Amino acid sequence: MWVAPALLLVTGGLLAVTVIVSQHAALQGAAMLWYLAAVMAGAGLLLLGATAITGKAKGNWRQLLIYSLGGGAFRAVPNAMVYMSIVHVGAGFVSIAFAFPLLLTYLMALFFGMERFAPFRALGVAVALAGGLFLVFSKVEGIATESGGVGWVILASLSPIIVAGGNLYRTKFWPPGAPPMLLAALMLIFAALLVATFAVFIDGGVGIAGLWQNQVVLILTGVNIAVFALQYVAFFQLQHVAGPVYLSQIGSVAAAVGVPVAVLFLGEALPQGFAFALLLIVAGAAVFQIAGHRRSS
Repeated sequence: MWVAPALLLVTGGLLAVTVIVSQHAALQGAAMLWYLAAVMAGAGLLLLGATAITGKAKGNWRQLLIYSLGGGAFRAVPNAMVYMSIVHVGAGFVSIAFAFPLLLTYLMALFFGMERFAPFRALGVAVALAGGLFLVFSKVEGIATESGGVGWVILASLSPIIVAGGNLYRTKFWPPGAPPMLLAALMLIFAALLVATFAVFIDGGVGIAGLWQNQVVLILTGVNIAVFALQYVAFFQLQHVAGPVYLSQIGSVAAAVGVPVAVLFLGEALPQGFAFALLLIVAGAAVFQIAGHRRSS
């Protein structure tokens, strides 16, 4: 009974940690796409090594590789959008943006027949979305005078659409019997290759050198590799046991954790009306959880 909620808290909390650590790397001047590619590759190889040692690196490799290529694309694109915009909009806003896949995943799951309509679950999603939208509009208003500021807000806010699509893709096409850790490893490796391709054109080929020339960035890269590895083990396990809509609640947890941490440790200013919006997000997630528990009972 408590496995899914525990995995939800762990995954959402670790997601917030990755955002905070990445914000520190951005402030150190790291080329963020190369940084993201290095973190994903390191975490993927770490997990792949763990699956090999434990004897879990097995299955229909054709299915595994095709599935992981698609999963990597659904993970690489939104992460690249977020990492390019994080230095402009802040870790707090990025954490808030992760709350949106809850509504989008639920609506997509209804459309594709993967979820049945439940009024109270829909109410919870709507309440959480209202809180998230309130914060987005507050943030847009707050940085409207900055050059290109609104564009970065829009970029960060659009990434959850692709995240929601990935949530459904991973559930619908999960290879039969495939272990979650192996899928997480392969997805991260493919995502790293795709992000590195973006990095060549956007950050330039020389940007990767800064990852080891700056010792602080090097340490932050190592920390995020470990956090990513732990996060995606919990992430895939949560998706396996609870499904895509339940999984998408990690965004609400990340928002609740990431925004206060960004304020306390990064000195970011809270958007206007943050307390009210956070209350809506938490209340919506709580209604969603209660409704889901009653339905399963």
